[in-house]
Formats: sequence, C-alpha cells, structure tokens
Amino acid sequence: MLLYNTLSQNKEEFRSLKKNQTSIYVCGITPYDTTHLGHAFVYISFDVLIRFLEYKGIKVSYTQNVTDINDRDNDILKRAKEQNIPWQDLSKLWTQRFLDDMRKLNWRKPDNYLYASQNIRKMADFVQKLIDKGLAYRVDASVYLDISRIKDYGKLSRLNRIEMLKIAKDYEEDVGNPDKKHPLDITLWRKSDPRQPSHIPSFESPFGKGRPGWHVECSVMAIMSLGERIDIHGGGRDLIFPHHEAEIAQSEGETGKKPFAQIWMHSGIISYGGEKMSKSLGNLILVSNLLEKYDPSHIRFMLLSNHYRKDWDFDYSKIEGAKIKFGTIEKALSTKIPPTEYSKNNIIDKFESLMENDLDTPGVLNLVYSASLDILSGKEKSRALQGDIKKILRVLGFAV
Repeated sequence: MLLYNTLSQNKEEFRSLKKNQTSIYVCGITPYDTTHLGHAFVYISFDVLIRFLEYKGIKVSYTQNVTDINDRDNDILKRAKEQNIPWQDLSKLWTQRFLDDMRKLNWRKPDNYLYASQNIRKMADFVQKLIDKGLAYRVDASVYLDISRIKDYGKLSRLNRIEMLKIAKDYEEDVGNPDKKHPLDITLWRKSDPRQPSHIPSFESPFGKGRPGWHVECSVMAIMSLGERIDIHGGGRDLIFPHHEAEIAQSEGETGKKPFAQIWMHSGIISYGGEKMSKSLGNLILVSNLLEKYDPSHIRFMLLSNHYRKDWDFDYSKIEGAKIKFGTIEKALSTKIPPTEYSKNNIIDKFESLMENDLDTPGVLNLVYSASLDILSGKEKSRALQGDIKKILRVLGFAV
C-alpha cells in the first residue's frame, strides 16, 4: 500500500512496525464550538483509512485527543468566560456535540479518546525528562524546548526560520517572549500568573503552577497510548507547522527514538466562497445544518469525492451532486436481478488497487457509480456485482 508521507514528500510503501498491526494517531478538536465540514473531512478521511486497513486484516489501534486545555488563554477559556460557565462544562458540551455529529456520519470512534485535562501529570513528567536531557530549560516556572539542540528541526515543514516566525505569530506562539533563548523555542509549560483571572485554571507541576503546552499534549497522549514509535500520525495540513513539527522534536528528543511516526498524513483544507472556512469570516458550513437537509450518506459521499490530500471549495451543488449519484447507486442495488454467477466487472480488485494508491476514494466512488449505471442499463446482470458494490460501500463507511 502506498501512502503519501509529508516528511519525505513522496508516496511510500507502508509497512507497519508490527506485523498485521497498525498504530494511528490523529489530532483532535478544541471543543468550544460546533462541528464544521473541515472537521468532518479530516476525520472521515482517516475513518476510511482505518476501515480499509481492517478490511485487509490489519488490527488498528487508533488514538485521538481532545485539547480541552493548553498553555494559552485559548478559545475555550474565552468562550466559557463570555457565557459565564466553567470551562470544563463548555468542553464537555461541545465534545459531545462533535461526537453526536460524527456518529451520525457513521464515524468509527477511536479506541483511545483522550482528554488533555486528564493527563496533566504525565505531561509534567514528559517535560521534566526533556529538562534532564538538556533539551529544555526553565525560566522561573515556565519551560521551553531549546530548538538549537534539535539538529533537524524543520524537517517536516521544510520552512526557513523567517517563514516559521510568520506562521508562529499567527498561532500566537509567543515569539516575542523575552524569556526564550530563541523566539521559536517551544513552550512546554507556561507558568501561571498569580494575578490571572479566576476563570483561568492552573495545575501543579515540579516547576510550579501552570498549564502544559499545546504541542506537548499530543506527544504525551500518542506515546502513552500507542508507544514511543507509531505507524501513522495524521491531521489537517494546517497543523504541519508549528504543531506537528514540535511533536517530532519533543517526542524524538524525549525517547531518543526515530522516527516518532513512520508516515505523516495530512488532509487538505476546505474553503467556501474562495475563502478558507473560519469563524472570523463567518463562512463555516456546519455538519449539524447539513444533516437537517441531507442524508449522512450524501455528506460522506461528497467528502470522499475529494481526495484527502487536496484542497477544495465547498458549494451546495457538490452535495446535491452527491445526493443524485448516491441515489443512482441505491437504485442499482435495489434492482431485481435473476440469480447469476458471472460478472464481467472485476470491481473488488480495482477497488483495492485504487485504495492502495494513497486512498483514491474519488476513483473508488467513480468505479461504484459506473458499475451502478451498468446495472441500471442492463449491461451488467449480476447479483454478485451488487454484492461487491455493497461490500465496497461498507468499507468506505456507508450504512448499506
């Protein structure tokens, strides 16, 4: 099976660390608002990868995190203050909304669904090991990863330092912090300000009260649930830098083992009206709104009609087209065909070949749609072909 590895920028033959077993970590949500189509595209793409690996007889261990707390005065804390409710309650509310939306899309929930707030102690221990190895330094009760000690820092994103600084500023990575040796040094633990408002939480650590860094969370939860080296690490393309770059530096620094992840997979970005979907622009397409009008299979069909690595622009004609095509497939599957054993269409081999070429789900859906037209036109009169179409759709996560 060939998968595109962001680290090498090439398709590579995927071989898991353990025979017939695969470990996968995908970065999860920051739960302060509702599920939008960009979330769904990421998680449905990896859902299909996992389903296909399991179809091929591989046991998958899948972890996803919930970033319900981190080192910054993030959106959860701001939104909770605005609504005058505890941040924990806000986090629980939107995490459950996310899970409900994804369940309706027939998403396979991860084997390990881990919350940052429940693993603070493990993060503090992780940070201490980096200090002990001389890779991190303390300034009062804050701790930073010294990127000058990471010789291959930047190997995932391949950005120069000027490009890194620009993106880091956009992510509020406190590049102007005078306590840092270098503006790009990674915040591992941020000390609490004794004057900070009461709605901002603090956690105990060997360094003093504070909060763990955003990037530390995923390193710790991946390693604790899947091991010091994992097979596949995934997420949206917007996480390559700084988040995934930091994960590599921290994880390989702490464990001394390389590579942290064999394959780095990143999904594309969805835009709407020519602009990247964002709350600030008010152009989010919410999954819950789409579910009021469309069947979950129509949404899944539209998502998988786009290759997971490609950026694409949403418009309602795309989901209307998906609705029509899926209706054609359903009609073909309900067509009465006399018992026959022969089919001219070797669809399963073609399906596997497409999926093994970096998850070519658009090609698979075209294959299924074309076979369905053959059934409806009378060109194919095979119950076996109908069965094969159903098998493929189930692997792609459709409830048929």
